[in-house]
Amino acid sequence: MVHVIPKSGFANTYLIEEDDGLIAMDIGSIGAAQEVATYCIGILKRLLEDIRFIFATHFHIDHIGGIGTLLNKCSSETRVLFDLHAKGYIEGQENLAPMKNWLSGLVPTIRENYTRIGNLSHIAFESLAGVPLPVFKDNGRLPYTDRVSYIDMQGALLSRIGFSDWEAVPTPGHTPDSISLYNEKTQELICGDLILGRHDGTGYLNRFCWDEDLASDCFAILNDVLCVRTIYPGHGEVIRDNVNAFAKVIPLEEKGGK
Repeated sequence: MVHVIPKSGFANTYLIEEDDGLIAMDIGSIGAAQEVATYCIGILKRLLEDIRFIFATHFHIDHIGGIGTLLNKCSSETRVLFDLHAKGYIEGQENLAPMKNWLSGLVPTIRENYTRIGNLSHIAFESLAGVPLPVFKDNGRLPYTDRVSYIDMQGALLSRIGFSDWEAVPTPGHTPDSISLYNEKTQELICGDLILGRHDGTGYLNRFCWDEDLASDCFAILNDVLCVRTIYPGHGEVIRDNVNAFAKVIPLEEKGGK
């Protein structure tokens, strides 16, 4: 079961609960880490030691900015999962990919999602790692690199991660390292910043991205191959449909993005 963590900051934070443990998704701020702990203990009545993985859909500050805070409260066996491409960022061998459409893509997203900020801790970050600007290129080092595992898709569309029925899905476009989680049995997709949600229950492809064409191609492949009734976006409201949630997502060309 996927739990939406309320008031987690600009980015959405999720907890996946299964019989064999928990996955915390996109811990984007110190406040988000605190909210996960409160929800896990207070609502789910689970121990933080039950969190087996902390999963980041991509290496941007609003999705990784609180990972260390949460990790320090978890079991020593808890692993942080990134796509293999993020290894270059984390080890300082590669700069973050440059982003396009800052004004037309990022600003509207911030404006539409500011209500998820409950207090200053929701915009407080452990470091400047994950800021996609050249001036911050030397701030990508993380203090928990010994706890990081990388998902190498090796060209596959789906790959088991060793947690219930959840599989990793490469979803590049927003960034080269973007990766999502899919559950075929429940037909749920946690898609990071490939797709953003609206308050009316619809969604749209994110214009704030590294490669718009790749994002569009990725969405088309997912739409052809996966059966999805619930989309959990990186920002905005959850998108649901009894048959095909992708039908409620507006492609870039229809949104005037090209």
